[in-house]
Amino acid sequence: MNLYDKYFLLTFITILITRIVVYIFNKPSPTIKSFRTHHWMFGLFFTIILFCISSFYTNIYLLSISMGVFLDEIGFIIIRGKTHEDNYSPKSFMLLIFFIILLFIFRENIINIYL
Repeated sequence: MNLYDKYFLLTFITILITRIVVYIFNKPSPTIKSFRTHHWMFGLFFTIILFCISSFYTNIYLLSISMGVFLDEIGFIIIRGKTHEDNYSPKSFMLLIFFIILLFIFRENIINIYL
């Protein structure tokens, strides 16, 4: 299996695991001074950090995990979801599937930019 496929597969598995864990452990995310955090924020933060330090340090596995944690809630972000039900709505799932397909199509480009 080549590097691009490993990246896609691990990102996809991360999305699945995150979806399952969030569904089973339906707890509100932490609030810091009335600001509610979500796991997508951490995924986006670490993805940006990994791209910023890629000239010094690269790790496809960390990139896959951080990207998967971010992409898990991409539909929720786009539909401006507010509740747990919004995260599991048909619109949210369809948007997630759309972005997973985009990830598959552009996996080589993403890795080539990263490396």
